Amino acid sequence: MRRLLFVAAMLALASGGCATARAKTPAAPTALEVPSPPPRIIVPPDPEPTPPPPTITEVTPKPQTPPRRQAAARPDAKTEPPRPAEPPVVTAAPTATLQQALPTTASEAARQVRELLTRAKEDLKRVNYAALSADAKSQYDTASRFVAQADQALKEGNLVFAAKVADKAAGLAASLLR
Repeated sequence: MRRLLFVAAMLALASGGCATARAKTPAAPTALEVPSPPPRIIVPPDPEPTPPPPTITEVTPKPQTPPRRQAAARPDAKTEPPRPAEPPVVTAAPTATLQQALPTTASEAARQVRELLTRAKEDLKRVNYAALSADAKSQYDTASRFVAQADQALKEGNLVFAAKVADKAAGLAASLLR
């Protein structure tokens, strides 16, 4: 009897496993509908306004009115002195920006750098280093290094760098004197 129960249990298990052993096929994917792109509207960029060319205007004097006739002088009436003619109206042309004149030759540029360095060195000599604060001492040391760098750049022929560093050195040295 035990065998019979065992066989029945085995048949029940085997038949149940076969009933669910069917392979499921996935459903066919549906195609996605892609919307059409929006219409493109291309707007041309606004042209940059060009500044008007400078205008040179001539001086135009105002027309002078003939002097008024004065009535006969009355003893009780005050006489006003005639007003001077108004000056002509002058419209100014746009002013040009101020720029430092650039040296025309390398020797001129080197001379200007040497002048800056000389001024910076003289200013640094007039400063009492011991009386300076810690921040001012740092500026003094920086100015001294700028002078050395400018001298080295002059020797190497790097006039642009020498001019910039010499200008910084002269500015720092001048600020220490104030």
